[in-house]
Amino acid sequence: MIIPYDHAATFELTGRPGNIVQDVINVGSDGVFVAVAIGYGFEEQRARPFSNPASPSLTPNTSFRPGDITLFHTPLAALIEGFRINPQFAPLVFTDQARAPVGTPGQIFSEQPLASELILDKVLERIKPPEDISFFFSIVDSGTGREFQDQPAHNLASLGKSNGERPFRLLARPLSFMPRSTLRLQIAERTEGARGTLFIVLYGYKILGAASCPEPVVRNWRATPHGCPVETFGEADSRAIPFDYVTTFDLTGRPGNVIEDEISVNVEGGFIATSIGYGLSAEGRNANLAVPATIIRPTGVSGDVFNLGLLPLRAFPSSALLDGVRIRPNFLRVALGENGNLANQLPLNLADKIFERINRPEDVSFRYAIFDSGTGRELQNRPLNNIAGLGIANGDRPFKKLARPMSFLPRSTIRVQVEERFGRGTLFIAFQGYKLLSAAPQGGRR
Repeated sequence: MIIPYDHAATFELTGRPGNIVQDVINVGSDGVFVAVAIGYGFEEQRARPFSNPASPSLTPNTSFRPGDITLFHTPLAALIEGFRINPQFAPLVFTDQARAPVGTPGQIFSEQPLASELILDKVLERIKPPEDISFFFSIVDSGTGREFQDQPAHNLASLGKSNGERPFRLLARPLSFMPRSTLRLQIAERTEGARGTLFIVLYGYKILGAASCPEPVVRNWRATPHGCPVETFGEADSRAIPFDYVTTFDLTGRPGNVIEDEISVNVEGGFIATSIGYGLSAEGRNANLAVPATIIRPTGVSGDVFNLGLLPLRAFPSSALLDGVRIRPNFLRVALGENGNLANQLPLNLADKIFERINRPEDVSFRYAIFDSGTGRELQNRPLNNIAGLGIANGDRPFKKLARPMSFLPRSTIRVQVEERFGRGTLFIAFQGYKLLSAAPQGGRR
């Protein structure tokens, strides 16, 4: 029996150039693993402390209601890069939705004061833009004692960009790993300040039951010239139609939150998956403001204006603060005065245009694991990062093609588990392939 399978190694990067980390991939005892491609992805820790020593009004041992915090208290770098309310502390900032007044759009701010230290160090956080990383890597197969390069390789030269914006690199020849063998990978960091988890994934398939084959036979394994045979269930005249099975997840934006969904395979004849794709459906980018009347000043000539620095957090939609907001890059010259401070006479008609949400579909980050109930097996050795396992999140890549078509038995289920890292909205994961229908009844079609 042959099933598609991914083996991944993970590395915790510290952002210190020259730091060396390593991990080991252990091939299971149930079969031979054949690698056909390699790829990687970086799950960056984009949240940063929000503390702003330049704000004299947020001194230690003081308390504030979260909704009363103004943009004057916000570091300028956070307004440019983006900031949000830490989803883990949302219950402290917002009231219970069940107790919100009738007609309130979304959650409302709590009136309970919080310590300024808690607000600056925990409740509010800056969100830095994602960045590409640089590192050297080397791979050693313990089964043969051989390295796969003459010197440590550079990630861009050997694997491509870290955001998944390229097809996964195909190996020149499929590489077989014996049961119980190990593969050691070593990473040397090169990017200053890049902290997070790096995933390096070997894509391929597992030959179950091949553990009893002599090692020379396994080492000489070669794929068939015409690729993988078409796998079918039932009679030879079964009809096949293109078909996608789709599973959805409501991402809440809380890192570490784990959710699951199951797909029930049809009872007619089974399903053959040949590739996997995904995408995030997020809310619109606008962050419409409800500017308090107390900070609006009429000019009598060119319309009303308001002081941007006095704008409180309660003026933002609660969903926007959970997504993260920033000043639109093309509005920076309008939002900042000549002295570099926030504008104190911003036209009111720009209130719904100046800020945007930073919850972009292309920035979604999560870990996933797939389990086939028909065979009782997982299709990876550990949960995989979406970029490392499936490619770039904006869809600008070929769909992840399975190394071997995966046959799902009739009445079986495909269980998918997702662990959130960054992003909020509806996540779609699609298994693309074809469905095997029952054979046409004798005497023609009905």
